Amino acid sequence: MKKKVAMLLTGVMAVSLLMTGCQSTKGLQNDNIKISVYKGVEVDKVDKPSEVTDDDVNTQIQSVLDENSTTEEVTDRAVKKGDTATIDFVGKMNGEAFDGGSSTDYPLEIGSNTFIDGFEDSIIGHNAGDTFDWNGKFPENYGSSDLAGKDVTFTITVKSISKKKTPKLTDKFVKKVSKESKTVKEYKKQVRDSLVSDKKSEAEQTNQETLWNKIMDNATQLKDFSEADIKKEVSNIKIENKEMAGYFGMSVSDFIEQYYEMSLEDYAKENLKKQCVQDLLLKENNIEITDADVDEEIQYYIDELGYKDKKEVLSAISEEEIHSELQYTKLMDALMKETTIK
Repeated sequence: MKKKVAMLLTGVMAVSLLMTGCQSTKGLQNDNIKISVYKGVEVDKVDKPSEVTDDDVNTQIQSVLDENSTTEEVTDRAVKKGDTATIDFVGKMNGEAFDGGSSTDYPLEIGSNTFIDGFEDSIIGHNAGDTFDWNGKFPENYGSSDLAGKDVTFTITVKSISKKKTPKLTDKFVKKVSKESKTVKEYKKQVRDSLVSDKKSEAEQTNQETLWNKIMDNATQLKDFSEADIKKEVSNIKIENKEMAGYFGMSVSDFIEQYYEMSLEDYAKENLKKQCVQDLLLKENNIEITDADVDEEIQYYIDELGYKDKKEVLSAISEEEIHSELQYTKLMDALMKETTIK
């Protein structure tokens, strides 16, 4: 699965950091923010990363095999676990359809636990063309308070059934998915080395996040942000989190409150504070990102993350977001050099 490896801290927005009120600096202080200490901060050393096991390697390879699987239509039997059923469904409470409860041509892998308990199991045993009602209940801790604990009836139509055909791990397959390896043995070593590197990076990122949190603890907000800045940031948050909130059937406000345990407005204020702190540190450490840096990062997405070309990369993440990500990475590298790991 193609996915962006997020290097930004949670809440540090991948939008322009040049916000009104954060541009004029004097040392490490501006009209809004003062940072008392950011050099020589002590950070507790994280536990040594666990060793990569054969099971870890096999699990990673299996995920690659799964990603390269193909599907074939099933016409001679009913749905069973592991199949993908293409379905239409309409959810109703008290006879009324509710927002986010309906879809058409939805490809659902049976056993993926994507839907509430019982929904996927209800499809097992049905054939393409069947339409039926299933009565269920949303869990008490469901993300949307409007749906949590409520009884629901779904009318489900099975439109088609398909099964996954997973390739075998062979030298031929390795040559297809890897630019570095030509044999299964070489590929297993490549995967192991990659997992070791990932574990090391995770430990480094934990140290960076700890450092950032300590810097934020040392940052004092000197005056309130303007209503215009807060309103603009709230708008940005709604745009950036709309898709994710919708995936969980929640409003952006509910999603932010549940995930970050604060109101949307407080989250916006926290983001603005982080942006100002980052602005000050970027200027103090003379962090600059060139067009060549951005091009190199885009090439990384193509070579390492499976994107086809620059156009596909930029359809998933904007140049502005890449620029911001690189700023953060360079900044944290600079700050970590002056940080004591206990």
